[in-house]
Amino acid sequence: MKLLSLFFLAFLLSMTTFAQYEGFENWSTDTILSLNDYNTAVSENPSSGVGATSRSTDAYLGTYSIRLEPVVETSGDTTFGFFLSGDPDNFKPGQPVTLSPNGSTDSIIGYYKYDILPNDTAVLLAQTFLMGAPTGGGAFFITGSQPNWTRFAYHIGAAIADSLLIAAANGNPLNNFNGLPGSWIQFDNIQLKNTSGTQDIINHSFENWSSFTWDTPDGWNTSNDFAIGQPILPCQKTTDSYSGSYGLKLTTIGNNLGNVLGGYATNGTMGQNGMQGGAPFFNSPVGIEFYYKYTPSGVDTGFSSFQFSQNGIPVYQLGNSFIDTTSSYTLWSDTILSVIYPDSLLITLWSGSTPGSELIIDNIDFAFAIIGGFENKVSVEQLVAYPVPATDKIKLRFSTSEGNNVIIKFIDIQGKELLSRSMGYLPPGTYRESFNTSDFASGVYFIEFTLGSEKFIERFNIK
Repeated sequence: MKLLSLFFLAFLLSMTTFAQYEGFENWSTDTILSLNDYNTAVSENPSSGVGATSRSTDAYLGTYSIRLEPVVETSGDTTFGFFLSGDPDNFKPGQPVTLSPNGSTDSIIGYYKYDILPNDTAVLLAQTFLMGAPTGGGAFFITGSQPNWTRFAYHIGAAIADSLLIAAANGNPLNNFNGLPGSWIQFDNIQLKNTSGTQDIINHSFENWSSFTWDTPDGWNTSNDFAIGQPILPCQKTTDSYSGSYGLKLTTIGNNLGNVLGGYATNGTMGQNGMQGGAPFFNSPVGIEFYYKYTPSGVDTGFSSFQFSQNGIPVYQLGNSFIDTTSSYTLWSDTILSVIYPDSLLITLWSGSTPGSELIIDNIDFAFAIIGGFENKVSVEQLVAYPVPATDKIKLRFSTSEGNNVIIKFIDIQGKELLSRSMGYLPPGTYRESFNTSDFASGVYFIEFTLGSEKFIERFNIK
């Protein structure tokens, strides 16, 4: 028989309710409340911050108070509850002092209730300034338990002031202690005081909160968690897709604090030591591919990373650096050069470190080897988007080294033809075709390739 002059790479792609790695079609809308006029744990990390800094209807004055409590994240890190007006790292105030005369401030007063566990603490930080120089105040630590609203007064001792840095937190962030889960403290009606009267701090009774809404691709964590309230979010759903309705757009931004925030998405979590964790993955792929566009701002570099691990230990890693402008969708693919047996996969996508850099990703697919062939002249690989198995769509990618007429058929186990597509005459090259298999029941099926006068049949499963 004539040698078959066709080399097949057949890729089967699953689309399940969790097929977010395929084409970023599935997104969820998240909404959180954030305290107006202050930086809080919510604006730092909404996924855990919304529990660490929250609005409470248990109030001393008005309708609401603010509640702070440590929250353990899925990564194992602890997020501490806080609110902040100013910049304690650079010793800068956040709001004016208007008491008469000359902003003189005897004390900071208000109401709190709390239950601080043994070996834990909470802290109230109040520092007055005059033209950028400190004039009074300090850090005031709170321990023990007080279940009822109680008035507090802490000495400031500023003879003159024009501005105030104020913050409160669980634990002792000044010494990198985030507090013990189970501790909590609530504040309400905070004022500055001298012998002439009082001045409300901004939003002193914690009545004013805003609702923020954003979209997140299902199964992913993104840098939107650190960009609440920014005019542009670093992770967005885009209709500029390679296929389907949506792709993932990541943009590096400069936030309103003057910091650079890269656009990232990961199926793991952002911990204190970088990206970690990932999703369960028990297959042994032989390759990966996806489509991308990249627009760097100046000289910048984005990247993708795929890290396979077993028992928490990385067993294989590959990825790509994005440097040059790529205005149309471009295929990236790579081969895994060793046999791996992972139990998890950590994916990280990053737009770069310069504001304005933009990375769009779509159709992340994984390749798995299948034994098969016609007279050992046809080899077949299977590509399945995580997670497996295939359900309602199959994609085939094949390459021809010589021109030929090609027909592709799908046949069930009884030999009944379910789908058929004539490709006509195909010159040498690589081709991709997509087939709707949503009407296929779970079971064993066959793909029949006809090349001129010869045929090759490969078996596959739908579950």
